[in-house]
Amino acid sequence: MQKEQVIIEIPTKTLHVEHATCPKGCSLMDSGVRINGYPSIKVVLQYGDVQGHVHLDPIYGSFHNIFEVDFPEGVVVEMFCPTCGVSMKVNHERHCDYCFSPVFVLYLPKGGILEGCLKVGCHQHKLKLVDIDEQLGMVHGLDEIQLLM
Repeated sequence: MQKEQVIIEIPTKTLHVEHATCPKGCSLMDSGVRINGYPSIKVVLQYGDVQGHVHLDPIYGSFHNIFEVDFPEGVVVEMFCPTCGVSMKVNHERHCDYCFSPVFVLYLPKGGILEGCLKVGCHQHKLKLVDIDEQLGMVHGLDEIQLLM
């Protein structure tokens, strides 16, 4: 089946991720650490010998991430699942459209994905929704859309 790509622009910080997994299906959601009122997305970052957990902000376009360790601005880190240790890095020809660094991928329900840059300080990211009817919730007011994933 052929598919068309549609680009939809929405206000920043109007979507949030409720369910994200690693490539092997482990849940990355951490209800014990909340950011902006929602469970965070917990992953492991590594640069050289330095490794630590980071809790990613689940609000799409918001970057209030909580780092266990500090990484220098501009370095490219590795990202792993905190449960099974699998790499979250995309292993094929994909790269950041802005700085050309490697990207990571988080898997969302119904075939959706969230890609982000692995360079510290680069906030380039993409969200791909496959079944938009099931993944986008109703508008709450006029400025908040909930991602029901």
